[in-house]
Amino acid sequence: MQLRSANPSDVVFESFRAGGPGGQHQNTTDSAVRATHRPTGLTAVAREMRSQHRNKSLALERLQTLMNAQATADYEAQKNDQNQLHNTLERGNPVRCFKGTNFREERCR
Repeated sequence: MQLRSANPSDVVFESFRAGGPGGQHQNTTDSAVRATHRPTGLTAVAREMRSQHRNKSLALERLQTLMNAQATADYEAQKNDQNQLHNTLERGNPVRCFKGTNFREERCR
């Protein structure tokens, strides 16, 4: 299993107001950050810190965690599918059959 890493060029950052309780600073600055990974469509939001730079790094960490969780889930699903495929395999039609005590070859139908 190979864990994915977020390429910075694939991640789009959006800043917005955090809102909620926290006073005037939180209501007037765009400190919250939403990180969106374009290839997978996963998003992560960070609005805990007062600094936009800290929220950006926190959102990137959360996005990385989401991507790793998705990679693990995909790997487990692929393993499960392989196991199910193995259990549903059927024997092919034999071309030759050996019957009797002398194991003489007979044509199979």
